[in-house]
Amino acid sequence: MSWVNGPLTVFHGTDNLSANAIRLNGINPTRFRAATDFGVGFYVTTAQHQAEQWANQRCRRMGGTRLNAEVLAYELPRNDLGLLDHLCFVLDGPDYYDLIAYCRAGRANHGPRRPMPYKVVYGPVSLWPQRLVIANCDQILFSDPANVVGLAHPSASLRPPGSARFF
Repeated sequence: MSWVNGPLTVFHGTDNLSANAIRLNGINPTRFRAATDFGVGFYVTTAQHQAEQWANQRCRRMGGTRLNAEVLAYELPRNDLGLLDHLCFVLDGPDYYDLIAYCRAGRANHGPRRPMPYKVVYGPVSLWPQRLVIANCDQILFSDPANVVGLAHPSASLRPPGSARFF
């Protein structure tokens, strides 16, 4: 099989009400949370199982009988992603944990010498405040998702099988 540089499939775990809002109105920056691993923005993962766990966790945390776990899938053109200002951590290390500590403290712009945040940050999922990561899981932050080709509309919605609330 030859490399064709096809789209990157990413997943966003959420609840069904938020998924409906995203489908109808797009990604809403007012819903972004501060003090997260890579800062304020829209988070996705390349690992479907990780997105399912994020969806489960969100539904359990939010409670309520109307909430069900849901995962939105997106197809992102790699060539367009490559044009964005990005920061990538392949492994956890001192620089990775320094950035997480900086962002978890609620600071903006990914550093005091950056006038604007990185458009994309890739890396492992931390178990902050411990200096540990979750094996076989990644996270991707889009600080300005409105300007990312492929994030305007999910390509698919994944729900738990049958009438189950969680994956």
